Amino acid sequence: MSTIKKADLKKKKEQKFNINEKRLLHYAKVAWNKAMRDLYYPPLNEPHYVFDYTNKEGFYIDPTYKWQITMNLANSPIFTDKEDYISFFHAITLHEISHYQIIPYDGLINAKLLNAAMKYVDENHAPIIVNLFADLIIDTKLHIRYPQLISWELKTAYKHVSDINTNPVSNFSLYIFRVYELLLNISILDAKTQVSNDLNLLATKTENIIFTKFENDSLWEAKVSKLALLLKPLLADTFNIAGKNSKKKKGYERKRLPG
Repeated sequence: MSTIKKADLKKKKEQKFNINEKRLLHYAKVAWNKAMRDLYYPPLNEPHYVFDYTNKEGFYIDPTYKWQITMNLANSPIFTDKEDYISFFHAITLHEISHYQIIPYDGLINAKLLNAAMKYVDENHAPIIVNLFADLIIDTKLHIRYPQLISWELKTAYKHVSDINTNPVSNFSLYIFRVYELLLNISILDAKTQVSNDLNLLATKTENIIFTKFENDSLWEAKVSKLALLLKPLLADTFNIAGKNSKKKKGYERKRLPG
């Protein structure tokens, strides 16, 4: 672990940014300060900002980097107005901070939720289930406080996913965006996008799992188990993880920008 940390720190220190990257970095820092004023969580360090153009993962909590928020700004949506960049990064940072404040909150709760998921899915798919569940809880709460911001960010994320992929948006992504439409009572998908009856049924059942006794966090483990059972076939079709030794990173990443 110490070797990894030293390597990461060295990489962070040596990374040099071009003019455009410096501009995005400035917007991200402005958004971070704004989010910290909103949620005020002093224990958190400023995110680890990177520009990794080989990695599709955008924003995540990295367990190999002291469970710090990492913001890979390389694949951010392109805007013409700087305020849109700040708003987008603001929504993202609000979400990431909420992983510390709301769910999973700490390592013990995270472990319990992973165990609940593994009643029905393997150790590779369990973090995906737990991360999705946490994202839905967090964004539902954030939407209550910031309805316009969160709605706009979701629509922006969907457009970004659609624009950067040469292939059609995956069923898993369509399912996620459809769940958000139902949970938040908003429109995200464009008119030409068709969601199958099977995916729509999965989304409807997911909404029911999340919304039932929404404020009762003692039901989180039971809900994660239900979600794992519900999504087991979809995960098997979507994530073809090669080899028994291949493992999902046990951190929290923004599952909003998959293909």
